[in-house]
Amino acid sequence: MKTVAIIQARHTSSRLPGKMLLPLAGVPVIQHIIQRVRSVPEINQICVTIPDGNDQAPLASYIEAQDDIHLSRGPEENLLRRFAIAATETNADHVVRLWGDCPAIDPVVIQHLLSAWDSANTDWAYVSDDSGYPLGNECQAFDAQVLLTADREVTSIRDQEYVHTYLEDHADRFTCSKVYRDGAPSKPLNRPQILLDTADDYENLCQIFEALYPASSVFGVASVEKLAHAKPELFRTVS
Repeated sequence: MKTVAIIQARHTSSRLPGKMLLPLAGVPVIQHIIQRVRSVPEINQICVTIPDGNDQAPLASYIEAQDDIHLSRGPEENLLRRFAIAATETNADHVVRLWGDCPAIDPVVIQHLLSAWDSANTDWAYVSDDSGYPLGNECQAFDAQVLLTADREVTSIRDQEYVHTYLEDHADRFTCSKVYRDGAPSKPLNRPQILLDTADDYENLCQIFEALYPASSVFGVASVEKLAHAKPELFRTVS
């Protein structure tokens, strides 16, 4: 069975254009995510899916320069279709969905997702907002045929944009398992966020990576939480 990590990204983010190529500790944001996925032994191939169009050229050129990364393209407003295209192009049996704005996703969390999904034997699984992990570690896993079925059937803009909502709305057909850090939902107070959405996020992430990256290029949740305790001003938090 072939497991493909598909990273959704674009060069034309409305809040922070070009953010995938911004440097963190001297390394482009998208490269950090790729580097982390490469350390997950269960992943057989990495794909970056971007929207069609010339506006994406800088990001496309960067990805195309890497021999071992597959670049896939599809309609900007239909993210589900982009994932279906990428899954087909890479001959994926299983798909791990990752977000370009999560440059510090912990590879251990991806492995936890895949292990729990394998044990649950469901059509898809996900690490969600109430997983207990710092925000920025969200990821999903799908049977590729489930994604292709959803792509054939969806008609609403909402389902095209959010990828998984059609599966949630048809839980009688598509089985799902939610993955939690400690086996149950958790929303601890002041949980740190480590996401790249705005210019302020980028400023904070630069300092976070400068503090943690020299010691480990794939620093994980424990290091993030330790730094958040020592320097809470670098993190947006949720409760």
